[in-house]
Amino acid sequence: MTGMPVSGLPKAGTVLGHLDDLPDPGARASTWNDGAVILVRRGQTVTAFLNTCPHAQRPLNLPGGKVMLHEGQFIVCPVHGASFAATDGVCVGGPAAGYGLTGVEVEVVGGEVRVV
Repeated sequence: MTGMPVSGLPKAGTVLGHLDDLPDPGARASTWNDGAVILVRRGQTVTAFLNTCPHAQRPLNLPGGKVMLHEGQFIVCPVHGASFAATDGVCVGGPAAGYGLTGVEVEVVGGEVRVV
């Protein structure tokens, strides 16, 4: 199942996906570890978070890996509607108030999205 919770962050240098495979703006589950990380693209900038809603420990992606990105700014949990800022993962609405997404530091190198 795509987006199942994982126990740790991917190691530095791990390729999570390719810039050309990400909608702009948009978000998708990564190609790493069956979608365990979500990637959010805005222009040439990519941010990444563990693919787990802190409210119910459910994946943030829909079938096929798509992630709901409202107004290009807010990641929305498809199960309970919690919303998180796409820039830093802070909860901005819904039942996950007081919680945030776990960030994964990434960089784009030669079109690949890699963990720093």
